[in-house]
Amino acid sequence: MIAVLKNEIEQKLGISIQRRGDCQLLSDAVLTELGESINYNTIRRFFGVDKSSVIEPSKNTLNILSKFLGYASYNQFSKQVIQFGANQYQDNWYFVLNSQSTSEVINYLIYRRMKDVFFADVFIRTIRELLLMRRFTDVDLIFRSKDLKLNKFSYSESIYVGNSIGILLRDVTLEDEDYSLLLKNKLFIRHVLSIFVDYSSLNKGYGVFVTRAEQGKEFLSKNDALFFECLSALRHYLLFGKCKTKISINFSKLVAHPILIGRLAAIKILQCEEDEKKADVLNDLRAIFEAEKVRRIDYFYEVNIVALIMSDFNLIAALNKIQDAPHIRQHYQISHHQLSMILRFLNAISTSDRKKQTYIQQEIKKELWVTSYYDIFDLFYHIGLYHSSLNAAKKNAIMRRYMSISEKMVYPIFNKNYLISYFD
Repeated sequence: MIAVLKNEIEQKLGISIQRRGDCQLLSDAVLTELGESINYNTIRRFFGVDKSSVIEPSKNTLNILSKFLGYASYNQFSKQVIQFGANQYQDNWYFVLNSQSTSEVINYLIYRRMKDVFFADVFIRTIRELLLMRRFTDVDLIFRSKDLKLNKFSYSESIYVGNSIGILLRDVTLEDEDYSLLLKNKLFIRHVLSIFVDYSSLNKGYGVFVTRAEQGKEFLSKNDALFFECLSALRHYLLFGKCKTKISINFSKLVAHPILIGRLAAIKILQCEEDEKKADVLNDLRAIFEAEKVRRIDYFYEVNIVALIMSDFNLIAALNKIQDAPHIRQHYQISHHQLSMILRFLNAISTSDRKKQTYIQQEIKKELWVTSYYDIFDLFYHIGLYHSSLNAAKKNAIMRRYMSISEKMVYPIFNKNYLISYFD
């Protein structure tokens, strides 16, 4: 069965995978199409390019490569090959997608929605292909289809869908009318734009949606308009080192998802000039958090980010205390917990607690970071690595990596001096 999987992948790529460059090509293709990472060395071993290493592929590797072919898992791929042959599913999906008929695509998705528990995977691949084909009207109509019941996605499903589709928006350039079209689509905002909040490109790709949303607020719901307003305020701070006009909405009375409430609280803190007022905002947010029967760490996600950006260790210490015993009940909250570990790492450095630094560093797992926040996590993680290292050569290497991340994100605030003076 693994031999069939290899053959199908080579057929899809149109090449025989025999060299390192072929392995890198597949690795890049998987990242572009799925938003998932698979190391080219893993691919080298899988296809036998690396003759010196014979290792059985992991379940995760087989699942990712099967997803690349359109299956939910390696198990589903195997069953499909046994029952129908390897190409049956692919041929049907590609035939429908290339029909240029929006109704056929929607009807196919409705059928898969009713029959397939792995609908999210098919939906993701379809939307990604349509975006690459620049069929934005079709994307809009699919998200508007009531029969697909996209409003029934769980939040964890939305996280999966949004991160898988959203990463593509970094590389797809839209016309003005296409931005307007998608920003008028409430479910596209809910499942893509509000999920894949791309901190790596608030100053470019994703940032265009933010600026266009500000220009077309009349088409947005109250909470969606607030969401984009908060992002615009953060973008302004990252570009100019100060906040724009203050947002007057009281987050204590806001009926919204905890992440949006926390996002508004974070901007309020960013706009505070006195530590006492920052503490007041955090205490108000904490009161909302503690009043809930199920306490969700989601409330503090964006506040954690702002505390890092401001290098405010009073705020970081207070956040660490609140998040001392996190309640992780959903898969997406694992990444939230990873962010809190980065706060703890930096706080341990600020207090010169090397024992705690070592322990916390072992708890930081990059493979658990979400794609949209990966660069911002990595930036602050490297700040910690730089200041915890005692080796001059290693510090220089870490500085180079930090500058590489900074240049990629294009925010003036994250310059060399920001790294060096972070704990001053």
